[in-house]
Amino acid sequence: MIRITALGGAGEIGGNKILLEADGTRLMLDFGISYTRRGQFFEEYLKPRAAAGLADLVVTGVLPNASGLYRPDLLRLGGPGVPALHHAPAVDALLLSHAHLDHAGHLGFLDERIPTFCSPLCRGILVALAGSRGRDFESEFVDFRPRPAFPDRRGLSIPRRFELVEGRFQVGDLSCRALPVDHSMLGCVAFLIRTSRGNVLYTGDLRFHGPEAALSEAMLDAARAEGVWLLLAEGTRLDVAERRTEADVFEECLAAVRGASGPVIADFAPRDLYRLATFLRIARETGREMVILPQDAFLLKELLGMHHLVPDPKRPPIVILKERKMSGTYSEKDYQKWERSVLAFPTARTLDELKPVRDRLILALSFWDILNLVDLEVGADALYIRSSSEAHSEEQALDDRRLDNWLTLLGVTRRIQSHASGHAPQPDLVRMVQTLRPEVLVPVHTARPDLWDALVPEVRVVVPAPGATMVF
Repeated sequence: MIRITALGGAGEIGGNKILLEADGTRLMLDFGISYTRRGQFFEEYLKPRAAAGLADLVVTGVLPNASGLYRPDLLRLGGPGVPALHHAPAVDALLLSHAHLDHAGHLGFLDERIPTFCSPLCRGILVALAGSRGRDFESEFVDFRPRPAFPDRRGLSIPRRFELVEGRFQVGDLSCRALPVDHSMLGCVAFLIRTSRGNVLYTGDLRFHGPEAALSEAMLDAARAEGVWLLLAEGTRLDVAERRTEADVFEECLAAVRGASGPVIADFAPRDLYRLATFLRIARETGREMVILPQDAFLLKELLGMHHLVPDPKRPPIVILKERKMSGTYSEKDYQKWERSVLAFPTARTLDELKPVRDRLILALSFWDILNLVDLEVGADALYIRSSSEAHSEEQALDDRRLDNWLTLLGVTRRIQSHASGHAPQPDLVRMVQTLRPEVLVPVHTARPDLWDALVPEVRVVVPAPGATMVF
């Protein structure tokens, strides 16, 4: 008998928190942030209170009210709806598919006795994220300071237990297998879990049209060879047929950059190193330099040597932007320790140093970094490339309008959109299911689970309800 409870990720894109119980072993598959739910109650200046522990997150439903999952130090703080303190964790392990925060962002709230199984790259990305964001209540992915945070305990840090997996591993009575897949982030895996009822495959997020599509195809071959009885499948783009590739982005953007006489602003997801590799290649082919932010350089520093696509931030054509902060004088005291570690590289340059060569730059900047363009005196000769998905929330739409206002103010009229998704479109998702031929399909990470019945009528589709347990 298998029991599956979607504590998150049912009928929504992201927020995956899926409890799998089989053969006396309990596994949590991902533990991410539901940005849809969080956005209903919190925003940039209204955040959950660290002093209240889990109360604000549980009472709003951002975190499920589930026993045996959370850190004892946070449970002791109590609050409305917060579960009671437990003696032992209710799950044996967390299987983490990748480091995107809608899959990993609530990792820091889990009981530290629950081991996290993930790929080495996944952990490396989490280390870099935690290290470059400073310590924050919601981003204690790698270690945490126990609450209450009394002054005499500020040096105390509790490490989280990571088990780095490549291939087969064992959790309790379940034999598991990590199968690498292609997505818009390095280090992504699907998990094949062998149970006495049959094999369960959890896809995590994946695509079959990216630079490492061969990984996803190899996953399909391996899973089909072992057999899949129940498939927990993502369906982010189940209602989309378009299949644009990274090669399409490269060709479009290369042509646009070749026709640009001034600076190029490339706006893409900060941890999409596949897209960074695309623009680095364009920079080399057009004789330009690629300007990245210190947090991007810190990520590259932490991952250097772990994957062939990770460039050395100390070598051209990479340039690390040294922004004005605090005193406005580029004083070393203006920067945090992690920033100083990359700003010491020979590729780091100030805005004043970049201004004379602005026409030979590709600037990896987003809306949040737009004010740097003022200092660079970017104008009508600039090209803006949006290389990320369109806004899918009111808040993002508002940010887009603000971005448009800034670009208009600066005189940037030449703008293009060029993007390839990190998620498989409908034809590839259908092909995946038809290849694996599961007996049961449980759709997660999709807003349109209703589409599956007509697309794969030969498969039994069981749509999960949030928080409800399904028994197979």
